Amino acid sequence: MSTDQPAQPSLVRTGVKAGAAFAGSVIKGGLLALILGGGVFFFYLSQLAQLEGPGNTAARAGGFGAVLALITSPPLLVAVLLFLFGAVYLMLGVHQGRTKAMRHLVAARGEAVSQRLAGAIAGRIEAMPRTHGTMQRAADWLSVDALTQQLAPVLGEGRAVRSVVGFVLNRLPMSDMLAEWQQGRSAQQEPVAGEGAAQDPALRALLTRRIHETLQEMSTPSRTLLYIALGAHAVLLGVGLWLVH
Repeated sequence: MSTDQPAQPSLVRTGVKAGAAFAGSVIKGGLLALILGGGVFFFYLSQLAQLEGPGNTAARAGGFGAVLALITSPPLLVAVLLFLFGAVYLMLGVHQGRTKAMRHLVAARGEAVSQRLAGAIAGRIEAMPRTHGTMQRAADWLSVDALTQQLAPVLGEGRAVRSVVGFVLNRLPMSDMLAEWQQGRSAQQEPVAGEGAAQDPALRALLTRRIHETLQEMSTPSRTLLYIALGAHAVLLGVGLWLVH
Protein backbone atom coordinates (compact mmCIF):
# COMPACT_ATOMS: atom_id res chain seq x y z
CA MET A 1 0.00 0.00 0.00
CA SER A 2 2.78 2.44 0.89
CA THR A 3 4.48 1.96 -2.47
CA ASP A 4 1.33 3.03 -4.37
CA GLN A 5 0.56 6.15 -2.31
CA PRO A 6 3.36 8.39 -3.61
CA ALA A 7 2.23 7.83 -7.20
CA GLN A 8 -1.30 9.14 -6.57
CA PRO A 9 -0.42 12.84 -5.98
CA SER A 10 1.78 12.74 -9.07
CA LEU A 11 -1.10 11.45 -11.17
CA VAL A 12 -3.36 14.15 -9.77
CA ARG A 13 -0.84 16.90 -10.47
CA THR A 14 -0.29 15.57 -13.97
CA GLY A 15 -4.04 15.51 -14.58
CA VAL A 16 -4.43 19.07 -13.30
CA LYS A 17 -1.60 20.35 -15.49
CA ALA A 18 -2.94 18.50 -18.53
CA GLY A 19 -6.44 19.83 -17.90
CA ALA A 20 -5.14 23.39 -17.49
CA ALA A 21 -3.14 23.13 -20.72
CA PHE A 22 -6.18 21.81 -22.57
CA ALA A 23 -8.46 24.53 -21.20
CA GLY A 24 -5.92 27.25 -22.00
CA SER A 25 -5.63 26.15 -25.62
CA VAL A 26 -9.40 25.92 -26.01
CA ILE A 27 -9.76 29.43 -24.59
CA LYS A 28 -7.13 30.71 -27.03
CA GLY A 29 -8.96 29.01 -29.88
CA GLY A 30 -12.21 30.62 -28.73
CA LEU A 31 -10.58 34.05 -28.60
CA LEU A 32 -9.18 33.57 -32.09
CA ALA A 33 -12.63 32.53 -33.29
CA LEU A 34 -14.24 35.55 -31.63
CA ILE A 35 -11.67 38.24 -32.37
CA LEU A 36 -10.10 37.15 -35.63
CA GLY A 37 -12.89 35.07 -37.14
CA GLY A 38 -15.72 37.30 -35.98
CA GLY A 39 -13.80 40.53 -36.56
CA VAL A 40 -12.93 39.65 -40.15
CA PHE A 41 -16.48 38.46 -40.80
CA PHE A 42 -18.15 41.67 -39.58
CA PHE A 43 -15.55 43.82 -41.32
CA TYR A 44 -16.34 42.04 -44.56
CA LEU A 45 -20.07 42.46 -43.93
CA SER A 46 -19.55 46.20 -43.58
CA GLN A 47 -17.84 46.21 -46.96
CA LEU A 48 -20.46 43.92 -48.46
CA ALA A 49 -23.28 46.19 -47.28
CA GLN A 50 -21.96 48.86 -49.63
CA LEU A 51 -22.35 46.54 -52.59
CA GLU A 52 -25.53 47.01 -54.56
CA GLY A 53 -26.47 44.38 -57.08
CA PRO A 54 -29.04 41.74 -57.99
CA GLY A 55 -27.51 39.09 -55.76
CA ASN A 56 -27.37 41.37 -52.73
CA THR A 57 -30.97 42.49 -53.20
CA ALA A 58 -32.17 38.89 -53.46
CA ALA A 59 -30.27 37.90 -50.33
CA ARG A 60 -31.97 40.67 -48.36
CA ALA A 61 -35.35 39.39 -49.51
CA GLY A 62 -34.79 36.10 -47.67
CA GLY A 63 -36.31 32.71 -48.39
CA PHE A 64 -35.49 30.86 -51.56
CA GLY A 65 -34.12 34.05 -53.07
CA ALA A 66 -31.43 34.16 -50.39
CA VAL A 67 -30.37 30.60 -51.23
CA LEU A 68 -30.14 31.47 -54.91
CA ALA A 69 -28.19 34.58 -54.03
CA LEU A 70 -25.60 32.54 -52.14
CA ILE A 71 -25.14 30.34 -55.20
CA THR A 72 -25.08 33.10 -57.79
CA SER A 73 -23.31 35.80 -55.75
CA PRO A 74 -19.63 35.03 -54.99
CA PRO A 75 -19.30 37.89 -52.44
CA LEU A 76 -22.08 36.44 -50.31
CA LEU A 77 -20.58 32.97 -50.55
CA VAL A 78 -17.27 34.41 -49.34
CA ALA A 79 -19.12 35.89 -46.35
CA VAL A 80 -20.46 32.47 -45.39
CA LEU A 81 -17.00 30.91 -45.68
CA LEU A 82 -15.48 33.67 -43.56
CA PHE A 83 -18.11 33.00 -40.90
CA LEU A 84 -17.17 29.30 -40.83
CA PHE A 85 -13.56 30.17 -40.02
CA GLY A 86 -14.67 30.89 -36.47
CA ALA A 87 -15.45 27.19 -36.04
CA VAL A 88 -12.12 26.31 -37.68
CA TYR A 89 -10.16 28.33 -35.11
CA LEU A 90 -12.12 26.77 -32.26
CA MET A 91 -11.42 23.24 -33.53
CA LEU A 92 -7.74 24.09 -33.89
CA GLY A 93 -7.74 25.23 -30.25
CA VAL A 94 -9.24 21.91 -29.16
CA HIS A 95 -6.68 19.98 -31.23
CA GLN A 96 -3.80 22.02 -29.80
CA GLY A 97 -5.18 21.54 -26.29
CA ARG A 98 -5.22 17.76 -26.65
CA THR A 99 -1.63 17.80 -27.87
CA LYS A 100 -0.44 19.99 -24.98
CA ALA A 101 -2.30 17.86 -22.46
CA MET A 102 -0.64 14.78 -23.91
CA ARG A 103 2.75 16.49 -23.63
CA HIS A 104 2.29 16.79 -19.85
CA LEU A 105 1.21 13.16 -19.68
CA VAL A 106 4.21 11.95 -21.67
CA ALA A 107 6.62 14.12 -19.68
CA ALA A 108 5.35 12.71 -16.39
CA ARG A 109 4.62 9.09 -17.33
CA GLY A 110 6.06 8.61 -20.80
CA GLU A 111 8.90 6.31 -19.77
CA ALA A 112 6.69 4.18 -17.54
CA VAL A 113 4.00 3.99 -20.22
CA SER A 114 6.54 3.02 -22.87
CA GLN A 115 8.01 0.25 -20.72
CA ARG A 116 4.65 -1.09 -19.56
CA LEU A 117 3.10 -1.02 -23.04
CA ALA A 118 6.23 -2.53 -24.57
CA GLY A 119 6.13 -5.33 -22.01
CA ALA A 120 2.47 -6.01 -22.71
CA ILE A 121 2.98 -6.09 -26.48
CA ALA A 122 6.14 -8.18 -26.19
CA GLY A 123 4.38 -10.69 -23.95
CA ARG A 124 1.65 -11.18 -26.51
CA ILE A 125 4.14 -11.49 -29.36
CA GLU A 126 6.20 -14.05 -27.46
CA ALA A 127 3.07 -16.08 -26.73
CA MET A 128 2.06 -16.23 -30.39
CA PRO A 129 2.42 -19.54 -32.23
CA ARG A 130 5.30 -19.55 -34.68
CA THR A 131 3.40 -20.91 -37.65
CA HIS A 132 3.99 -19.61 -41.14
CA GLY A 133 2.61 -16.09 -41.61
CA THR A 134 1.54 -15.66 -37.98
CA MET A 135 4.17 -13.05 -37.16
CA GLN A 136 3.05 -10.97 -40.11
CA ARG A 137 -0.42 -10.83 -38.49
CA ALA A 138 0.85 -9.69 -35.09
CA ALA A 139 -1.33 -6.57 -35.09
CA ASP A 140 -4.44 -8.78 -35.10
CA TRP A 141 -3.35 -10.24 -31.77
CA LEU A 142 -3.03 -6.83 -30.10
CA SER A 143 -6.23 -5.60 -28.46
CA VAL A 144 -6.64 -2.00 -27.31
CA ASP A 145 -8.93 -3.12 -24.48
CA ALA A 146 -6.50 -5.72 -23.13
CA LEU A 147 -3.50 -3.39 -23.35
CA THR A 148 -5.47 -0.58 -21.69
CA GLN A 149 -6.20 -2.84 -18.73
CA GLN A 150 -2.51 -3.63 -18.34
CA LEU A 151 -1.74 0.11 -18.33
CA ALA A 152 -4.39 0.84 -15.70
CA PRO A 153 -1.92 0.74 -12.74
CA VAL A 154 0.14 3.45 -14.47
CA LEU A 155 -2.47 5.76 -15.99
CA GLY A 156 -5.81 4.46 -14.81
CA GLU A 157 -8.65 3.69 -17.19
CA GLY A 158 -10.44 6.12 -19.44
CA ARG A 159 -10.87 7.43 -22.96
CA ALA A 160 -7.55 9.28 -22.85
CA VAL A 161 -5.63 6.07 -22.11
CA ARG A 162 -7.50 4.22 -24.84
CA SER A 163 -6.69 6.97 -27.32
CA VAL A 164 -2.99 6.77 -26.43
CA VAL A 165 -2.89 2.99 -26.83
CA GLY A 166 -4.86 3.15 -30.05
CA PHE A 167 -2.59 5.87 -31.45
CA VAL A 168 0.53 3.87 -30.62
CA LEU A 169 -0.82 0.66 -32.15
CA ASN A 170 -1.85 2.48 -35.32
CA ARG A 171 1.51 4.20 -35.69
CA LEU A 172 3.87 1.36 -34.80
CA PRO A 173 5.26 -0.37 -37.91
CA MET A 174 4.76 -3.82 -36.45
CA SER A 175 5.80 -5.75 -39.57
CA ASP A 176 9.08 -3.85 -39.90
CA MET A 177 9.79 -4.09 -36.18
CA LEU A 178 9.16 -7.83 -36.07
CA ALA A 179 11.33 -8.33 -39.14
CA GLU A 180 14.13 -6.34 -37.49
CA TRP A 181 13.75 -8.34 -34.28
CA GLN A 182 13.76 -11.70 -36.07
CA GLN A 183 16.82 -10.72 -38.11
CA GLY A 184 18.66 -9.81 -34.93
CA ARG A 185 17.81 -13.14 -33.31
CA SER A 186 18.78 -15.07 -36.42
CA ALA A 187 22.11 -13.29 -36.59
CA GLN A 188 22.81 -14.16 -32.95
CA GLN A 189 21.39 -17.68 -33.40
CA GLU A 190 19.19 -17.33 -30.32
CA PRO A 191 16.12 -19.50 -29.68
CA VAL A 192 12.82 -17.91 -30.60
CA ALA A 193 10.77 -16.74 -27.65
CA GLY A 194 7.88 -19.06 -26.98
CA GLU A 195 9.99 -22.10 -27.96
CA GLY A 196 11.85 -22.59 -24.71
CA ALA A 197 13.34 -19.10 -24.47
CA ALA A 198 12.73 -16.64 -21.64
CA GLN A 199 11.52 -13.08 -22.08
CA ASP A 200 13.45 -11.33 -24.80
CA PRO A 201 15.06 -8.08 -23.55
CA ALA A 202 16.00 -7.09 -27.10
CA LEU A 203 12.36 -7.16 -28.18
CA ARG A 204 11.33 -5.13 -25.16
CA ALA A 205 14.09 -2.59 -25.73
CA LEU A 206 13.11 -2.22 -29.39
CA LEU A 207 9.42 -1.78 -28.55
CA THR A 208 10.15 0.65 -25.71
CA ARG A 209 12.28 2.84 -27.95
CA ARG A 210 9.78 2.92 -30.80
CA ILE A 211 6.80 3.49 -28.49
CA HIS A 212 8.59 6.35 -26.74
CA GLU A 213 9.36 7.93 -30.12
CA THR A 214 5.69 7.58 -31.10
CA LEU A 215 4.53 9.20 -27.85
CA GLN A 216 6.97 12.06 -28.38
CA GLU A 217 5.57 12.58 -31.86
CA MET A 218 2.03 12.49 -30.51
CA SER A 219 2.77 15.09 -27.82
CA THR A 220 4.73 17.55 -29.96
CA PRO A 221 2.61 20.65 -30.64
CA SER A 222 2.57 21.92 -34.20
CA ARG A 223 1.38 25.29 -35.48
CA THR A 224 1.32 24.18 -39.11
CA LEU A 225 -2.46 23.82 -39.24
CA LEU A 226 -2.89 27.24 -37.62
CA TYR A 227 -0.58 28.88 -40.14
CA ILE A 228 -2.46 27.18 -42.99
CA ALA A 229 -5.78 28.40 -41.59
CA LEU A 230 -4.45 31.95 -41.18
CA GLY A 231 -3.12 31.94 -44.73
CA ALA A 232 -6.36 30.59 -46.18
CA HIS A 233 -8.34 33.10 -44.10
CA ALA A 234 -6.26 36.00 -45.41
CA VAL A 235 -6.51 34.79 -49.01
CA LEU A 236 -10.29 34.38 -48.72
CA LEU A 237 -10.65 37.87 -47.27
CA GLY A 238 -8.52 39.29 -50.07
CA VAL A 239 -10.66 37.57 -52.68
CA GLY A 240 -13.81 38.84 -51.00
CA LEU A 241 -12.58 42.43 -50.89
CA TRP A 242 -11.57 42.17 -54.54
CA LEU A 243 -15.06 40.96 -55.45
CA VAL A 244 -16.70 43.72 -53.44
CA HIS A 245 -14.58 46.52 -54.85
